[in-house]
Amino acid sequence: MEELNLSIALALLVLGISAGTYGVLIGSGGGFIVAPLLIVLFQLDHNIAVGTSMVTVFLASISGSIGYLKLKRVDIRSSLLFSLAAVPGTFFGVQGLKLVPADIFQIVLGIILILLGLFLVLRRNSPQMANTVRLNDSINKPQDTSNTPRKFGTTTRLISTMDKGTFEYTYNEPLAISANGLFGFMSGFFGMGGGPIRTPTLIYIFKFPTYIATATSVFTQGIYTFAGSIMHLIDGNVDTNKALLVGIGIIIGAQIAVKLSQMIQAQNIMRLLSVSFLIIGFQLIRLGMRTFQ
Repeated sequence: MEELNLSIALALLVLGISAGTYGVLIGSGGGFIVAPLLIVLFQLDHNIAVGTSMVTVFLASISGSIGYLKLKRVDIRSSLLFSLAAVPGTFFGVQGLKLVPADIFQIVLGIILILLGLFLVLRRNSPQMANTVRLNDSINKPQDTSNTPRKFGTTTRLISTMDKGTFEYTYNEPLAISANGLFGFMSGFFGMGGGPIRTPTLIYIFKFPTYIATATSVFTQGIYTFAGSIMHLIDGNVDTNKALLVGIGIIIGAQIAVKLSQMIQAQNIMRLLSVSFLIIGFQLIRLGMRTFQ
């Protein structure tokens, strides 16, 4: 590990604060910002950048989860199930990093992120979906759905938050759990928590309310990125000095994000998410194309 001068240390701290604020606000840990910038700005080897980023995502997720748990926005049952599926995926992602050329995956992931970003930009419908009901506790009571026919595998969740009211929503639990296995693989391979993919998937495919989706995504990451961080540490893929400095900043940024989330509307969170998709998508493609130049 190289010695860090003051300017580099401050730059890493600012990177952490920025990534933590932006990432946790959109239901991520900021890894999709940290990993590419560690490669581009700080010339870290791809493996080291991914491992170091994973550690900072874990720290951001834990910090953000504490704030979101206080606001009671986390669907804890779903988070635990998602994490159980994501941990094995994370293991295979870490192992795949040793075997598969990263440039191809960077290009493919970049294309996917750009397409998702364009989808969110062009989509005009509100994130509040048909099978999601927002209830006013002082006026309405949750409807009795005991006699309502439900599709196989679906589950209905009722989450009462401290600041955004009560939400009732139904989603396909087995399918969502399976999807999180893939997100875990992406986490281990790319050094990000999977939030930039998980959050819109929970919202637009599984019909989670936006506020619940972002908080649940962050909490889920906090569990399985711990496993991923340990794996990368064992493999020697973590620059501890840089991880510590970015981690301090990212913990601060995560708390800022939780405060901001109480003031920002759900639609604006999705706009932020779409912008992040487009920016990081082009960045990943550029990084991947360097091999062919």
